[in-house]
Amino acid sequence: MTTVRIPAGWPATEEDARAVQDELRARVVLDEPGPPPGTGQVTGVDVAYDDELDVVAAAAVTLDAATLEVVAEATAVGRISFPYVPGLLAFREIPTVLAALDALPGPPGLVVCDGYGLAHPRRFGLASHLGVLTGLPTIGVAKNPFTFSYDEPGAARGSAVPLVSGTEEVGRALRTREAVKPVFVSVGHRVSLDNACAHVLALTPSYRLPETTRRADALCRKALRAAIEPNEELAARARADRSRSWGRTLYERQRDPVTWAGRVLAAAAGEGPRSPAIEAVLAMAADRDQWSRGTELFGRARGAGIHAEDQLLFRLAELVAKLAHNAAGEPPYYDYHAGWAIGPLACRIAAASPDPALRHRLEAALGDWPPSEYVV
Repeated sequence: MTTVRIPAGWPATEEDARAVQDELRARVVLDEPGPPPGTGQVTGVDVAYDDELDVVAAAAVTLDAATLEVVAEATAVGRISFPYVPGLLAFREIPTVLAALDALPGPPGLVVCDGYGLAHPRRFGLASHLGVLTGLPTIGVAKNPFTFSYDEPGAARGSAVPLVSGTEEVGRALRTREAVKPVFVSVGHRVSLDNACAHVLALTPSYRLPETTRRADALCRKALRAAIEPNEELAARARADRSRSWGRTLYERQRDPVTWAGRVLAAAAGEGPRSPAIEAVLAMAADRDQWSRGTELFGRARGAGIHAEDQLLFRLAELVAKLAHNAAGEPPYYDYHAGWAIGPLACRIAAASPDPALRHRLEAALGDWPPSEYVV
């Protein structure tokens, strides 16, 4: 496996990236037919990400075009080189994909990309970008049509219809399996559209997606797992950082944070019997005049040993008390970041509970829920 560093001078902004696309797009060759299907070698490339750890893994798998047997394979792992911006995804992938291709023991032949070539808002997708940089013939085979329109092709394998932008044909929707959703084929560099579709049909004898894509997808995922498995502690820290970031954003949206936090605690505690510790904090949170006594009331209950219940709920109550104390402006400020932790802790409480209704109550009280897993 090759380890990749982000190249010096790699675009850092959207403006820089679009300028590079504008410069390279003029070098795309569209008037060559490309290699005949079923001859020579054909290579699939694909990538897998772990955005939390800022890691990308790429794979290149070369097949004999006639037999579809694996001839060679290589992987590369590096840091994600560009933020996620629709239309600029090539800048996240190309350094690692190039390294994987360079690590192959022989020439890759035609390169099949999991993505777009000419079928791209700026007519310069990953397949075109990779082709211009390497000089190799490339095609893009995508699972979805992006923003382009098409009529449904016939149900039979091999049926194809234009993928269009206005009156311009930018690719084809190609049926590779009878009555199965088509794939979306576009020219990358140095291959005609007719030839590209013929290659894709030759690469899909049994499945919707080309064998090149299927094998490269499996290999890059394996490479990503191998890269991050030794870093479980790092992965946990990354998840915790994302959790805190979401919690801070959620907290800072609240006009009345203490009242909001009290509602979250009430939702977590439910309607059943509550300990004096929980009741004391709920009563305090509901009475602005009592906020300065929050930690005193809760500390007294805790000192009496009344916290043998769920420790996560107890911790949430403690955070609410500290938040109220801070809001009252009474020193000492026990926990300046107490409000940031309320959302993530509520998620942990929901995840630990066997009651499915608790998640809905907490989501309603929080006013939001994390877009991905933040339970740490």
